[in-house]
Amino acid sequence: MDQTTGLGSNSILILIGSLAIVGLAIGISALVRVRGMSRRFPWVTGKDASSVDTLPLLLSAVEGNQRDLKELQQAFQLAAIEARTHFKRMSIVRYNAFEGVAGQQSYSLCLLDENGNGILISNLVGTNFSRSYAVEVKSGEPTRPLGEEEKEALATAIKNGN
Repeated sequence: MDQTTGLGSNSILILIGSLAIVGLAIGISALVRVRGMSRRFPWVTGKDASSVDTLPLLLSAVEGNQRDLKELQQAFQLAAIEARTHFKRMSIVRYNAFEGVAGQQSYSLCLLDENGNGILISNLVGTNFSRSYAVEVKSGEPTRPLGEEEKEALATAIKNGN
C-alpha cells in the first residue's frame, strides 16, 4: 500500500468501478426517459404509422403558413384601403324647424367617410307637411349653402372622425 497518498490501488479501482456503475445507471435512466417521450410523441420521430417523413411535412406546413400569412396581409391592406370609403363620421342634430311644432321632429343627419365625402340629409317637419333635402359633401365642404342646424351637423360629423 502506498503510504504517501493513503489510498491503495484496490480503493482506486473500487472508486472507478462505483463511478462507472453510477454513470451506467444515469445513462440507462436517460434512455428510458427518451423512449417514453418518443412513445408519447411518435409524430416527432417519424415512427407514427401515418407519418413517413415528419420533418419535411412540418417544413412544408410552415412554408404554407408563410404563404397564407402573406395573402392575409395583402387582403388586410386592401380592406383598409376600401374602409376609407365607408361612413365613419356621423352626426345628427334634432330641432324644431317651425313654430307650433314641438318634439324636435326635424333633423339634419350627416354621414361622411374618412376623406370627408358623404351626404347631409335634412328633414323638416311642419304641422301638415314634411320636406327632405339632401346635400352632397366633398372633402368636408357642402355643394350648396347650409342652414345653422346643417352646419352644426356637418361640423360635429367632421369632429367625430378625429
